[in-house]
Amino acid sequence: MRRTPRLLLAALCVLAAGTACGSDKGDPSAAPTFDTVVSPSAAAESPSAAPSPARTSARPSPAAASWPSPADCVSYNPNNLTVQYAAGIHQVMDGSKIVARVHGGPGEVMGDQALALAQRYKRHCFIGRGNGREDANAYIFDYWRDSSGKRTTISGEDEICSSYDRGNLQVNDMGGGQGWRVKNDDNVLHLFDDESDARDGRLVLAKYGRICRIGSPPDSDQDYVTYGK
Repeated sequence: MRRTPRLLLAALCVLAAGTACGSDKGDPSAAPTFDTVVSPSAAAESPSAAPSPARTSARPSPAAASWPSPADCVSYNPNNLTVQYAAGIHQVMDGSKIVARVHGGPGEVMGDQALALAQRYKRHCFIGRGNGREDANAYIFDYWRDSSGKRTTISGEDEICSSYDRGNLQVNDMGGGQGWRVKNDDNVLHLFDDESDARDGRLVLAKYGRICRIGSPPDSDQDYVTYGK
């Protein structure tokens, strides 16, 4: 179907007094947009009618960030996870993709704990990954996103978790180039490479009331996994 040219349509509207001219409501480009505030004085005034109210376009202020952005995450399929062990490291794998790594002995439960944790989610996220410190792993903070809906059991969970007051979290510079930390009074929850990482860590920690750690490496630079609950 051919469209009536716009100029001809406008002319017909003028000639047909008292007749309303329609528009194609299915065309998004036909709807007007209002990006600025229009003053009532800018509208045409009529002695027999009150001025039309001003049209405004309210642009809400950006909401405070609820998660670190940009996020550094590994996405995976929670239904396709396995555990591999070699040379003192338990690795949770999605095919050839490493989802999580924890140090521990061959007969220890860290691998099964990490597997049960990973199965609860679809993304494993990090703060501070890639920092250049000698003991880099001590400054990497883990958190987990996108629930899978699975309610797995992490053995010994009460023993690997500790409580804190999420309404009383402080971000501190440890000085001397030692990095930053998030703590609850005297309870240091985690170390971070710089202030930005520490503030992102506090953002995540403020969502929970307990912090848990899987893996008990004898060296602070070995792999372990944290999560909140």
